[in-house]
Amino acid sequence: MAISKIVFYGRTQVGLIALLYLLAKEKKISVIPEDNIIKNAIKIFDLEETSFDNLKDFDLFICCHGRKILPESMLIKNKFINIHPCLFKYKGHDPIKRYMHNKDTKASVESHYMEKEVDCGEIIESLFFETPVVNSYEQFYMIALPYYLDCISKTLDKVEKRREIIKKRSKGNYVPLMQR
Repeated sequence: MAISKIVFYGRTQVGLIALLYLLAKEKKISVIPEDNIIKNAIKIFDLEETSFDNLKDFDLFICCHGRKILPESMLIKNKFINIHPCLFKYKGHDPIKRYMHNKDTKASVESHYMEKEVDCGEIIESLFFETPVVNSYEQFYMIALPYYLDCISKTLDKVEKRREIIKKRSKGNYVPLMQR
């Protein structure tokens, strides 16, 4: 089951990179912007702007660096995904601030299904990598950005494969769910 209609919610340069990746994959995208970087991308690429109150039919909701905690009533199972740095160690807001404060060197970019409890949904993809001790967000993200692209790519593949399996199962064919 191909994912073609995506609602993207994000901000910052990292959100922009994620949005550009989805555009390159020729996905139909509606965007909920949270800053001027994403608002400018909407104008430049002539994208549809939407809001949380006006979500239309979509296949997948992808959040990359969004700040809002979505209400449980909005979260449709297996349809809302968050891309998060260092989720294995730092759930919640501003994980990189804590990463820098603790002088960590083991990092990750992970995707997970969004659920009521913040950053506790089922993990879809985890990509781990090493950094030197970093002292700025820029240092961290210069290393992390390629992992974001890889994480989004692998996440989309896994979600599509999972949906195909569920579709086959609903037709009475037994197909085991994939191992991560």
